[in-house]
Amino acid sequence: MSNVVKLHEEPTPQNSVLREEQVAPVKMIYCKIATLPKLFNISRATAYRFLKEAEDMEEFKGRICTDVSATLTLVHIDTFSEFLRSKHKKYL
Repeated sequence: MSNVVKLHEEPTPQNSVLREEQVAPVKMIYCKIATLPKLFNISRATAYRFLKEAEDMEEFKGRICTDVSATLTLVHIDTFSEFLRSKHKKYL
């Protein structure tokens, strides 16, 4: 006789989410360029200008944006924040 192996664990109160409080918050890693202005409270033109400026800088080139498809570009939120910190008070 062969042994029967369970492939899926049965749902129990210990391994199931039963209340809304049990859902852990998720930290966002990427966002669309269109949502970047809302996230950082800047204008659309400023967001595009900052992204262009960051792509021209050697330290952020290739790290700040990811082209997922021909019509979708995602921005790495932490790298964009790092870029903003590097710009801090440079206008003075």
